Amino acid sequence: MRHLLPTFATACALLVPMTLPGTQAWAADTAAAPAATARVIVKFKSDSALLQRQAQSAPAAEIVGSRAHALGQRMGLTLRGGAPIAERTQVVLADGVNSAELAARLSRQGDVEYAVVDKRRRALAVPNDPLYTTVAGNGPATGQWYLRAPTSTVRSAINAEAAWDTTTGSSDIVVAVLDTGIRFDHADLVGRLHPGYDFIADVATSNDGNGRDTDPSDPGDWITDAENEQAGGEYEDCGASDSSWHGTQVAGIIGAATANGIGMASVGRNVMILPARVLGKCGGFDSDIIAAMRWSAGLSVPGVPANPHPARVINLSLGGDGTCDASTGYPDAISAINAAGVVIVTSAGNSAGHAVGVPANCSGVIAVGGLRHAGTKVGFSDLGPEVSLSAPGGNCVDIGPNDPCVYPLLTTTNAGTRGPVAGSSIYTDSFNISVGTSFSAPLVAGTAALMLSVRPDRTPAQVLNALRATARPFPTTGGDNGDGSEVPVCTAPRFDTNDDPIDQLQCYCTTATCGAGMLDAAAAVAAVTPAQAPTAPLTASTANPTVGSPVALDASLATVAAGRSGTFQWSIVDGADIAAFTSATNASLATLLPSASGTVTVELSVVDDLGAQTSAWTHISVSAAPSASITAPTSAVVGTDVTLDGSGSAATGGRSIVDYEWTITSGSSIASLTDADSETATLEIDEPGSVGVSLTVTDSAGVTTSVATTIVASATPQPSGGGGGALQLHWLLALAAAVGALGRAGRRPTGG
Repeated sequence: MRHLLPTFATACALLVPMTLPGTQAWAADTAAAPAATARVIVKFKSDSALLQRQAQSAPAAEIVGSRAHALGQRMGLTLRGGAPIAERTQVVLADGVNSAELAARLSRQGDVEYAVVDKRRRALAVPNDPLYTTVAGNGPATGQWYLRAPTSTVRSAINAEAAWDTTTGSSDIVVAVLDTGIRFDHADLVGRLHPGYDFIADVATSNDGNGRDTDPSDPGDWITDAENEQAGGEYEDCGASDSSWHGTQVAGIIGAATANGIGMASVGRNVMILPARVLGKCGGFDSDIIAAMRWSAGLSVPGVPANPHPARVINLSLGGDGTCDASTGYPDAISAINAAGVVIVTSAGNSAGHAVGVPANCSGVIAVGGLRHAGTKVGFSDLGPEVSLSAPGGNCVDIGPNDPCVYPLLTTTNAGTRGPVAGSSIYTDSFNISVGTSFSAPLVAGTAALMLSVRPDRTPAQVLNALRATARPFPTTGGDNGDGSEVPVCTAPRFDTNDDPIDQLQCYCTTATCGAGMLDAAAAVAAVTPAQAPTAPLTASTANPTVGSPVALDASLATVAAGRSGTFQWSIVDGADIAAFTSATNASLATLLPSASGTVTVELSVVDDLGAQTSAWTHISVSAAPSASITAPTSAVVGTDVTLDGSGSAATGGRSIVDYEWTITSGSSIASLTDADSETATLEIDEPGSVGVSLTVTDSAGVTTSVATTIVASATPQPSGGGGGALQLHWLLALAAAVGALGRAGRRPTGG
């Protein structure tokens, strides 16, 4: 394997009206590209007049060419159309100007949303250090140690075996491998691959004689000494090397056929691989990588047939230096891809402990660092806060000139040193080694595919959260440099006095440098298994409150899986206009206060720290309380029955009064009730005095209302008029005499 430093590509060609067999016209445009050609990715604003110049039904090459030509006329430059990326995004080419200058000038155009340099990215292979020298030989004695359960020796092993107890992957889950292409004839990949697409538009980079086409097989990416040393040549200083078969190796780790009696096992086992070829001789351009990312996720790319097998996971074992901002063109694509529900996994890089580059430092991706078998950061792996978690990257210990590598990552490859050897089904081993963060990433990508096989509804953020939450802690002891020196603790990327990055070889990882911990495939799959979902029992103090009466909501018996924490989310999904929470809505207890009658539906969601969620609902019927009414005299005579009438009571909201309860609240020593549970009751008062009576009515929803009255009893009947006292005898005799006299005189009294 080799490590190629990123370079800025400057090659492209004159627009010519021809199409090579099996290619798009823009691929032919680049066949004779001069070395000083600028390449820029341009995204036009949605209201740009240049988007209206040609019908969208025109060939894609004609559309991008017309836009570039019109833009160039406006700027006084000769611009040519390169490969399309999205409906409003394409490559623009020019001679006689460098890429950075062209990008700056294009950015100032009013209808250009952004213009960024189209850089090359490279396969993240390890450097050619003496510790990783390859010689002829056979397989590692340790086998696929990285898939087994961790031990005191191989601490970073990912425990895929236990994950397979839950799922061996679903063929409905597709992992896109954006790389050098794949050898379809490898016996352990037969039947595991969808057709895919070749996105390399530059013919010289492609090395297969044409540009973009439907054949993503790997023709080899070798570079000869002469090509490497040719001044001004396409591959100057790219580094002489044999073909890497890098994409085939990555694909084998993710989805090689398993339990088929030959070769190796893979993490994803039954998941499918979608090859998207983006790397060729000396790497590949951002424009091709971004276009392939979009297409792999099921998004449209002009001039490229729709993807019939959209991926749920994209693996990017590639990268280069720089910061992921608008100047790279990646944030735009990553945002759209994440929105489509697609997980993006990237390698952290192999620059010996430097800061991670693009696209690993982009927001929205899962960046994976590399570990030695002992769980320490392997020397070549880059680090920093952008790393999400780490996984085995392979390493060689105790090796001399002819010693085997003990801990490589065995995977599929081809025997060819330049072009492929047809039908070659060989594997990397202790002498033909595969180590690097290029192989850490597919371990995570394969695990993500297993997780989605169990829970295809998981979002990219939920997959990332589960991977991080279940990662095992990094070891703090057990590292060995082999020379007696102490293994240091990893620090943030550092620079010397010349502002050059300082190498950090083996070191003890921290969560600030190597991510949340070591990948645990079994725990990650278990985290999204439905049986691990929280419980959300919900009770309400009453389901039938009255207006203004608070309702206590209780979820204190909710549970989450062992080792997890959870949060409570209360919401009113129906009836928010007649009720509101009067307490916190992020705790196990909440209080609801109804303000009007009607039905209120409350939802409780219990969400654990891995994104697993369970919801419960309760329906609360709110009404006005019933009215209670008493019809009765305010006075009575001792010994007579007093009728207490509650028939004037009434319920609301379609309910009815179902219970009457009469009670003597005062004066119970001189009075008694009969029919106290009827609409009408009878009160008998035995002695003079005051008696208090209450009526409590209950409606059909169990809501009660009470009302009270007081009745005063006397020993004899009260007069109906006059001075208000009992008539004395002499007054009665006088009255009788007066009435008799009036009768005799024949006159009626006129007063008195």
